Amino acid sequence: MNIIRKFKHKTSALMVAILMLLGTKTYAQSANGAGIGQDTMLYITFGLVFLVSVLVLIVAIYVLQLLKAFIRKEMTAEQLARYEAEPSWYAKLWARWNDFKPMEEEEELLLDHDYDGIKELDNHLPPWWKGLFYVTIVYAVVYLLIFHVFKTAPLQEERYEREIAAAEALKANQAADIVVDFDENTVTATTESVELADGQKFFESQCAVCHKQDGGGLAGPNLTDKYWKHGGSISDIYKTIKNGVPNTAMMSWENQLNPIRIRNVASYVLSLQGTNPPGALPPDGELYEPEN
Repeated sequence: MNIIRKFKHKTSALMVAILMLLGTKTYAQSANGAGIGQDTMLYITFGLVFLVSVLVLIVAIYVLQLLKAFIRKEMTAEQLARYEAEPSWYAKLWARWNDFKPMEEEEELLLDHDYDGIKELDNHLPPWWKGLFYVTIVYAVVYLLIFHVFKTAPLQEERYEREIAAAEALKANQAADIVVDFDENTVTATTESVELADGQKFFESQCAVCHKQDGGGLAGPNLTDKYWKHGGSISDIYKTIKNGVPNTAMMSWENQLNPIRIRNVASYVLSLQGTNPPGALPPDGELYEPEN
C-alpha cells in the first residue's frame, strides 16, 4: 500500500509538471503572436520536446522500479537471494565490452616476462577499443571514396576557393549597387558628420600605424600641416589613397575600398589640417594653399 501511495504521489507531481509545460507552450504561442521571432519559438519548441522526453524517461524508469519491487515482493527468500547475487544488466554490459577475465584465470594469462618483479598479463584489447578502431577504418574508406575517388565533395582547399569566390562575387554585387556621381578629378570633400566618422574609423584602424592617431606622422608624413608631397587638394589626397605611392609603404586601396569610402577618408584627412598635435613631425614636401 505504501508503494501504491508513493506511486500516486509521484504521478500527481508529474501531471502538475506536464500541465506547467502545457501552460508554458500556450504562453509561447501567445508570445509568438505578440512578435517573438521564429528562431526563438524553434528553441522553445525543442526545449519543450526535450523536457517532455526527460519526463517520459523518468516515468518509465519509475515504473520499472515499481515492477521490480512487486516482483521481489512475490519472490521466495531463495529466489530473492539468487536474484540479488546476479550482476545487473549494466555490470554485464560493462564486463562484456571490456572483456574482463576473472581473477582465477590470471595464472593462465600471466606471461613469462619479468621486469624487476613486474609481470604482464596476456589480455586482449577491450572490444569497445577494437570497435572504435574498426569504425575509423570504415570512416577512412568512406572518406577516401567520397573526397578522392568519386570526388563528390570538395576538399578544404577547394572549399576555401569557393568561399573566396562567393565573397568576391558578393563584394562585386555590393560595389555595383553603389551609385557614385564623381571621379578622382571631380570629387569634393564631404562635411557630413556620419561620412567623416566613417573616414575617421578607417583612418584610425589602418592609417594610424604610419601617420599616428592624430595624424601627426610617424613612419608616414605629418598630415596636419599645409606641406604635401603629392598635393594637398581633396582630389590629390583621393588619388594618393586610391593609387598608393610606388616604392613606399603607402599601398593602393582601390581594390579594397569603394569610391565613397575613399572620399570619406580623404575628407577626414583634410579635416586634420591645423590641429597641430603635440609631437608632430616637421613639414615635409611643398606648401599647398587651396584656391579661394
